[in-house]
Amino acid sequence: MTIKTKSAFDGSVFVGLLLLGLGGLFLLNNLRVIYFGSVWDYWPFILVALGIHKVVTSDSKDKIGGGMWLAFIGLWLYVSIQQVWDLSFRETWPTLLIAWGVGMMWRSFGRPWPFGRKEQLS
Repeated sequence: MTIKTKSAFDGSVFVGLLLLGLGGLFLLNNLRVIYFGSVWDYWPFILVALGIHKVVTSDSKDKIGGGMWLAFIGLWLYVSIQQVWDLSFRETWPTLLIAWGVGMMWRSFGRPWPFGRKEQLS
């Protein structure tokens, strides 16, 4: 008989921390302690959070790569939509091609994935 133990860092902990942080920020914004603008300006960070969660909790190279893509796309969307450093979609779309190319080259060289524990990745 085997007993399964629950991971110390599972999805519910991550989502709980995310909700706690977001709730605190919204409360401080409503109380006018801090001001961070419209909530909808920050929607790409949902993709970043999902990507980080996928990287942290994954057990395979494909899931880690997918998580990194989600985080990258979220950051790219935020920079492009909010025009951080005066960058828009027009200037930043080639970064998607560059990231795609780096990912394909990394896989084709057969190198071990630099993130996560080696024994977990198969």
